[in-house]
Amino acid sequence: MLDPTAAYRTAQVSSASRAGQIVLLYQGAIRFASQHLAFIERHDVEQAHKASIRAQEIVSALRGALDLSAGPIAVQLDQLYDFVSRRLVDGNLTKEPRPTEEAIKVLRGLLEAWQEIAAAPTSDAVETPAQPAPTQLPVARPALVAAGMYAAGGARR
Repeated sequence: MLDPTAAYRTAQVSSASRAGQIVLLYQGAIRFASQHLAFIERHDVEQAHKASIRAQEIVSALRGALDLSAGPIAVQLDQLYDFVSRRLVDGNLTKEPRPTEEAIKVLRGLLEAWQEIAAAPTSDAVETPAQPAPTQLPVARPALVAAGMYAAGGARR
């Protein structure tokens, strides 16, 4: 049976700009990390683990797609992803909410910055240096897009 939600999400991802796709990934990571917290609260260890793993996989995919040769901002973003990954793993292992809450806080800040980038009129080109910098996080600036910090093929360089 065809899942209409899955079809909608597929269409949403395939029609989004590159920056828009990154926004969707952040939203997914936050959604699964939040589910992890809800399952912990309900003492459903198995579902909490599954939700945490999904959040970790998304962060890993974001990190793996970085082009670290693009400059210091990409390296800083890589370090943030490393922190978020470690906090998600810690939250999953200990079943304590605090590490996952810390990861969500960082992801939300990055999401806000990327939403600003995606909303810019020229965000389809992704390499747009003339956009104003988001105010939330100093490392999540349009310059990281302009520097091509995400590899076109999704592979880490």
